[in-house]
Amino acid sequence: MAALSAVLLVVSLRMGEWHQFVRLNRWPKSDVMVFLCAFTLTVAVDLPTAVGASLILASALLVRRLTETANVEPDAGVIQGNAPAQQTTGKVIPNGVMVFRIFGAFFFGAADKLESALRRTGELPQVLILRMRDVLALDATGLDALEDLLEKLRQQHKELIMCGPHSQPLFALTRAGLIDTIGADNICGDMDTSLARARALLAK
Repeated sequence: MAALSAVLLVVSLRMGEWHQFVRLNRWPKSDVMVFLCAFTLTVAVDLPTAVGASLILASALLVRRLTETANVEPDAGVIQGNAPAQQTTGKVIPNGVMVFRIFGAFFFGAADKLESALRRTGELPQVLILRMRDVLALDATGLDALEDLLEKLRQQHKELIMCGPHSQPLFALTRAGLIDTIGADNICGDMDTSLARARALLAK
């Protein structure tokens, strides 16, 4: 038992990753929290508890980090019809159409940012185009935000167009039944198709 205790002591010392403590001041605070949580619970409780708690904490911090990186803003490169880029590409925005671009993961924080960005514009446009080519993930709160936005637009007899959604957001929209609600014609692959669809909707 004495020999086994010595072996366990040596193994635990070598597994401690003690050199990582010197680097903690250079790590992001969220990573430091996960590291210290795992270390403290391993010593004070047991390894399974430490692993489970650390995974939950790391998942929560990951969602928070993804939410912070998400952004919603007017797409100035497309909205300004007189900009040089517009003249060269021919993408002139019709009156009554507004384009917003969404970056990052569209989770609950990004959904709030979308609502705030639209509130700052005042009255909703006749046709709202959401550029989603930079949206890599869409969750239930994002779906709720899009559904609420669509209801507000439809109540005012206005339309929503989604431009260039990736596979995961598109799958989430399909599974939630929003593709049918929005209309397959209002899901466009690029900006040219979106603007053509917007002109068709304005002409009705």
